[in-house]
Amino acid sequence: MDDQGGNIIVTREYRKGNWTVNETMVLIEAKKMDDERRMKKSEGKPTELRWKWVEDYCWRRGCLRSQNQCNDKWDNLMRDYKKVREYQRRTAERGEGNDTGSNYWEMEKNERKEKSLPTNMLRHIYEHLEQVVEKKGAQNVVAAGASGGGSVPIPNKPYVMDTPITSVQPSLLHQLPPIPAAIPLPLTAPPPPNAAPALLLHPPLSYAQAQPLPTVGSLAKRRRRSRGNGEGAASPSNSNEVGTAIFKSASVIAEAIQASEENEERRHRDLVILRERRLEIEESKTEIKRRGIEGLVEAINRLANSIIALASHKNQSAPK
Repeated sequence: MDDQGGNIIVTREYRKGNWTVNETMVLIEAKKMDDERRMKKSEGKPTELRWKWVEDYCWRRGCLRSQNQCNDKWDNLMRDYKKVREYQRRTAERGEGNDTGSNYWEMEKNERKEKSLPTNMLRHIYEHLEQVVEKKGAQNVVAAGASGGGSVPIPNKPYVMDTPITSVQPSLLHQLPPIPAAIPLPLTAPPPPNAAPALLLHPPLSYAQAQPLPTVGSLAKRRRRSRGNGEGAASPSNSNEVGTAIFKSASVIAEAIQASEENEERRHRDLVILRERRLEIEESKTEIKRRGIEGLVEAINRLANSIIALASHKNQSAPK
């Protein structure tokens, strides 16, 4: 088919039905490449729509799926991945990770179904999803830290970790202010140059509890003032302020990322509900049309039977 400019437009015929393992792996690779592409894009230049780019990438590798199919499949994969990850984390915390029957990968399908877990998650697909999620989480944290001003290096780890920090240096524990417990979100960062070798970061504050952070300029002024008074090294209060600023910043960044993902999932759920309602309306219209046609056919049959009966009666009553 040609458009008005004489260019050839190829109409794609998308494959339907269940996804194969090979198609799923191609989709995961496409999503990973798209995340890298979006992190490296130049500012001021328009970027192609995310799922359209994923569709083209999959299409070139033999996965003949539409962008909506890719979006829906990715959402389903992430939902199943998060369920399995959360279950594995809970079993590890209870010390049951190596017990036969408690590990997800040792369960039968009926056992997974009884625990409301995905029944068909493959281990190598889970591992590839884990790589994509970890890499994206690390990139988002680094990008958010860079855009906020000031360089606070953060390890290349996801913003949700399975193992919290348990080691504490007693000499620094009493210096940190008491902080209410929030969602476990341990993040580690290198200590300031003049601080002690080990620095414990308390569980981060929730976004609503976070207080205004001290700026880099104010910390530098305090440090220069303390050195002008004859102090040769950073005081414990300065170390305390730097540590507090680090874990508060990490908490705000992580919660912003989590809120963004929740909004995206909520938007997709709304779209799915809207599509389901449209299908229900179309089905109801089809049912009404079908019933109308059946009623019309029945009325015509009754009319024909009445005409035949009337004609037969006249023939019988006619004089011979």
